[in-house]
Amino acid sequence: MTPEEFVKNFYLERKSLVDLYLSSDNESDVSKLISDLQLDELKTEKIRQILNGVLRDAFYTTLLGLDGEAQIGERQETYKIEDENGNELTGGEIESYAWEYFHNNKFEFDNSGADFIATLSYKTTEHGGRKTAAKTGYRPQMKFDFDEMQTSGQQTFIDRELVFPGETIEAEIKILSVDHFANRLTEKMQFEFREGATVIGTGIIKHIINDNLKKASR
Repeated sequence: MTPEEFVKNFYLERKSLVDLYLSSDNESDVSKLISDLQLDELKTEKIRQILNGVLRDAFYTTLLGLDGEAQIGERQETYKIEDENGNELTGGEIESYAWEYFHNNKFEFDNSGADFIATLSYKTTEHGGRKTAAKTGYRPQMKFDFDEMQTSGQQTFIDRELVFPGETIEAEIKILSVDHFANRLTEKMQFEFREGATVIGTGIIKHIINDNLKKASR
């Protein structure tokens, strides 16, 4: 096992626990407590956000603590952890991988079939946005400032199932017109997403996954 694989397993465990706790078929104590609340869709999504945030902070801090970069309890020291083959996992690399996985979308970047990852800001209903929440997999039209062409862009929300008007989230984006936008996109490029003629939100490209879309650097 490598330090990266060690961190990746913590990241996947966080995702697995959130799904487990919110599963109606699970018999764990946490799942039963959540089920007993009989939450509606909106409140269930809020619980998802809370669980994701709490587990992200706990696992991230634990990883940094093992690498000597944060306290565990009241002590800060570097621990020595080895896998079953005697390969040392701690010693400096865990900190950087923990940041990449827990705060910089490394797992999604490495494993997504999307074209890029973006930060999306949904307008409030009062400012012309949607009246209801959008579900992951939502396909609004997208438009970049440099082109009049619009393209369908599927939004797969990261750590979310629903996004409500006024919220800002991160999502994997898969566009329909890849050939049209080939070699024309850059990271930090802004775009709008729309329902018909109505702009319901804006986005900023964070990571380009599909190399065919990247604008050639000069």
